[in-house]
Amino acid sequence: MKKILKYISLALVIATIFSSCLKDEVLIGPDAPGAISNIIEFKNPGFIQSSTTSKLPLYLLSFDMNPTGQLVLEVNYAGSNTAPNDINVKVKLDNSLIDEYNDDQDDEFVALPTSQYSISSFDVVIKKGERVGKFVVDLKPSIFTFDKSYALGFSIESASVGNISGNFGKMVVGISGKNFFDGTYAYTTSANTALVPNANKTVTLVTIGGNKCQLKPGLLGTYSNVVNYTIDQATNNITVEMTTLLPIATKPTSKYDPATKTLTVNWTSNGGGRTFEEKFVYTGPRD
Repeated sequence: MKKILKYISLALVIATIFSSCLKDEVLIGPDAPGAISNIIEFKNPGFIQSSTTSKLPLYLLSFDMNPTGQLVLEVNYAGSNTAPNDINVKVKLDNSLIDEYNDDQDDEFVALPTSQYSISSFDVVIKKGERVGKFVVDLKPSIFTFDKSYALGFSIESASVGNISGNFGKMVVGISGKNFFDGTYAYTTSANTALVPNANKTVTLVTIGGNKCQLKPGLLGTYSNVVNYTIDQATNNITVEMTTLLPIATKPTSKYDPATKTLTVNWTSNGGGRTFEEKFVYTGPRD
């Protein structure tokens, strides 16, 4: 009898759960009383780089180091409908969000200097029948510096229609420059290379200066040791730098071919104890 009562009770619980689920599905549906059909939010300008624990979304964007560049940011009317009429949205430059992000994620971003950008208008219009409006940040990438991690913070202040998103009504955008050899590369090493001979993989070279890039994910595309490559554009000579495995010596055969965007790098570490023969062939821009 106890077993029968147990199974009857279990059946009642399961029935209740399914009943609750069905009710919940109706309650959260688009036709539910009080449901919000559309919200106003920032559209992702790139991949979200912040962790899932972050209170604010962080995006990291890089720009060719030309005299001028543009960061185009979009405001989205998100949901099942397009704009019922022209929607006027007011956006705000809010660099206090940078400090908020740093405190939350223990990071060290600072505001991009005002001399390196300008914004002509913070008024965004999402046209009737559309979903997206835009505003532009004019940049001066050729004068970007690499001594710190720079960013800008933005928030949506008001919208004539819709509710401002609690998750994507604010954002922090990290901004940096991309020099002439920044990008994604097919990476190989020779049979004579120490530690990782005959490597064949994809790596990235990430700008850390006007003519300097850092290898990601690190030494030989394998280890966490930081390796930097500097190219003298007058001679196309390459110099390797590390803070570990010292002393480092770069051989004079290390050259950059600007026509094919290929780096041929020969160097030693540990005072000549280890030899590295690397080749980087450019395949395209990095994400």
